[in-house]
Amino acid sequence: VQFGPNLFSDARHRVNVSAVLRLPSGFQVAPFFLYRSALPINLIDGRDLNRDGDAFDIPSEAFAVGSVDRATGIATIKSLGPCRTVNCGRGSAQSQLNLRVSKVFRVGGRARVEAIGEIYNAFNALNPATANRTVTVPTTGLPNPALLRPQTFSGDDQRPEQRLGQVGVRFSF
Repeated sequence: VQFGPNLFSDARHRVNVSAVLRLPSGFQVAPFFLYRSALPINLIDGRDLNRDGDAFDIPSEAFAVGSVDRATGIATIKSLGPCRTVNCGRGSAQSQLNLRVSKVFRVGGRARVEAIGEIYNAFNALNPATANRTVTVPTTGLPNPALLRPQTFSGDDQRPEQRLGQVGVRFSF
């Protein structure tokens, strides 16, 4: 039995905030903010420390992503102390602000036209995810320079959107 946090759902913090603001002249603004703290990462040492035939041993030290340079995509790593269980590392947090602006125009009788503009990830958050979880280079035993280096970012397959906008029209009668 392995005891450790769940890789897919154990975010320590999750915040979702939304509102609908009715402004003068019939405008309506609806912001929606999402935040999730970093998920666990199953770090491996990369060497067969206990000589059982596999190189997936738990490393002695746990690490987390401190920050990611937007220009280079390289992560700054920080130590979390001893690694005592599986999934002892932490990746990057994710955040996204989505915004919807709309205005209703009455056409006549009960007929209305609503103009809608939406923007997803308004601040173009990078939202990196990590894939490299090997702490040491197996052949040399030296620290792995690619440890916790992000492999995917917003806009990649199965990741939150990169900054994206759309417009639409709704007819009601």
